Amino acid sequence: MSDGYVLGRRALQQIERVVREVTRRVRNETPQRGTYSHGYERRWAILDADLLAAVDMFADPSTATAHLIGRTAAGDLEVTNETVTVVNRFENISIDADTLIGIEFMCGEWTPYKADCGPNSQGASSLLASVQPEASAGVGGP
Repeated sequence: MSDGYVLGRRALQQIERVVREVTRRVRNETPQRGTYSHGYERRWAILDADLLAAVDMFADPSTATAHLIGRTAAGDLEVTNETVTVVNRFENISIDADTLIGIEFMCGEWTPYKADCGPNSQGASSLLASVQPEASAGVGGP
């Protein structure tokens, strides 16, 4: 009896993805979807956890995992089982968990380049507070 390893479906998918990417780079090909001419691949994702602001963009970025979004055979979007680590080097931007974000692969890491502002995000809350009229006496105030 030999000592062997059994790889699960997810591990095999990760190996397949790495082999495909290495082969593409060796052949100097560019992927067909989600990639721009400079080699930056862009994807949609949903954050699994809060992505906090970086302490120092060069030495201490923040990270969080995110599930990638893909297309169904019918052309609709769906959350996949594939996860990536997103690196936030912005020192003044943090993004809440469960937020839809646009990420791009550059400098060897997935980084956010846009995000949806949900009703609980700090940016949305401050915007709503600035456009809501103040309550008057007798109507019930804060």
